[in-house]
Amino acid sequence: KREFEKWVELSAHEELSEAYEEERQDCIKNVFNGGTGEKTPKMNRLNKEISKRVAEEWENDPRRNKDPNFRWTDANRWDKD
Repeated sequence: KREFEKWVELSAHEELSEAYEEERQDCIKNVFNGGTGEKTPKMNRLNKEISKRVAEEWENDPRRNKDPNFRWTDANRWDKD
């Protein structure tokens, strides 16, 4: 289990996505063999790490508008004030 955790922390985003997809495909196959279709603990861990990295990327994106009151629709309004 420790080895998996270390791998998750050190892997590239693409590797995590591929591992998640493989696990998802196995989960789907198991449904046809009487499985529950619930996410496995491995899938949950991979999803958590992927989500964390995406949130960090978004937080550090220099193009992101840092104004907390900004809404994307404001930038696209036809009737600009």
